Amino acid sequence: MRYAVLVPEALVVAAAMVVMVAGRFGLLPVASRRFLPLAVAAIVVLALGVELWAGATLTTYFGGAVVQDRFALFAKAAALAIAAVALATADWDAEDSLHLGLAMPLLAAFGVMVAASAADMVGLWAGLELSAAAAVVMVALRRPDLGLRLLVVGGIATSLMLVGLAFLYASTGNADLNAIRDVLANRPPTVATAIPLLLLLGGLAVRAGIAPFHVGPLPVGLGASPLGAGLVIGLVTVAAATVGLKLVAAVAPISAVYSPYAAAVAAVAMVGGGAAALAVRSPRPRMAYLAVAQLGWVAAGLATHFRSGIAASLFLLAAFGVAATCGPALLGRAEAGETAIAGLGVVRPVRAAGLALAFLSLAGAPPLAGFFGELAVAAALAQSGNFVLLGLGLLGSILCAAAAVGTLRVLYIQSPIEEARRGAAAALPAVTALSTAGAVLFCVLIAGYGVLGYPILGLADQGAEALGLR
Repeated sequence: MRYAVLVPEALVVAAAMVVMVAGRFGLLPVASRRFLPLAVAAIVVLALGVELWAGATLTTYFGGAVVQDRFALFAKAAALAIAAVALATADWDAEDSLHLGLAMPLLAAFGVMVAASAADMVGLWAGLELSAAAAVVMVALRRPDLGLRLLVVGGIATSLMLVGLAFLYASTGNADLNAIRDVLANRPPTVATAIPLLLLLGGLAVRAGIAPFHVGPLPVGLGASPLGAGLVIGLVTVAAATVGLKLVAAVAPISAVYSPYAAAVAAVAMVGGGAAALAVRSPRPRMAYLAVAQLGWVAAGLATHFRSGIAASLFLLAAFGVAATCGPALLGRAEAGETAIAGLGVVRPVRAAGLALAFLSLAGAPPLAGFFGELAVAAALAQSGNFVLLGLGLLGSILCAAAAVGTLRVLYIQSPIEEARRGAAAALPAVTALSTAGAVLFCVLIAGYGVLGYPILGLADQGAEALGLR
């Protein structure tokens, strides 16, 4: 029973490997391939069930390199839920490869799980790089040039991270996160510590695509397939934020060296993301900028360096991951801009409802998941006395809400274009039993996350406590 906690990881990796091998060598009959997304999604749901059942075990594995605590339980369950809903809602006619399209989200989710369970810096780096590599594969399937660009951007982010991690290891003499926190607790903040932490957090910011570092990964996500865009904007960002949460908790004793940086990045992301979302009209860029703005709220929680702020960021991160990953999948191709989704509420009502909730949740509109997450971060900011950052966040939320309302107008008020004029760029997403069920599940998840916000926030608070925060 002790090793039942590792079953979810084994299921996810095994499913990804089997799907890739079967696709490469054509082992599955053509007639059965249409049931493959359902089968893979069912395996992920099974892994989620096992995680929720066995994940309450508090223990370590492999000599302390892997830890199972409340933080790992929360982050791993969120990653599995995101992957399951994304696979169910995807329009597979708009994807470039069925088998790789199924396998890469699984590997990206596995990367998040590795980072969430890592007890040292090596595990954090390995999990993040695995998620990022899966996103590169998805992007390169459609646009090899953008895949190469994402690889270069990722190389820059990795270089910054490794330099920062190396300096942190050299200054503390430890790679274990708990040991790093214990060492730093007895040291005052210094410039020699601030510089490597700045490089480390800068690398994470590039990976996450938070403003003003979004100029690298965000254009890549806009040119990828729907599910590829979800990985770049959503799951990879979740992986980077998970690593950031654990590192911030480890260096919390010297919070003075990173809090101003986190606050500045959060302010730029919240206001800049909201303004950019209001300025653009095409749905996919607007969704991406809304995601940037909400990620700014996650960074704002880190800037508080209190347990309540870290817990609020973790709580919001799960809501962000669901909307940012599944939103592009619900959107489909939408390469014709607003024209592609005009009147979608009439021709595809279930998918349009999911798309509307994704926009509203990323905008922080009540009473959805994103709103309660941002509310928790706002409460933490008020508790810490950071009212300037709170005011900027509220300004950004107003801009985001106005942008989301503009998309709702297109979805439900504008008339759909004639079928003869649609073309491939504005093709409607295919309607299948799985995609319909996935859209319904997404709506329930986004709405239910807010209804059950108090107990979920309690679990996030336990996760922050497991990181050693008091």
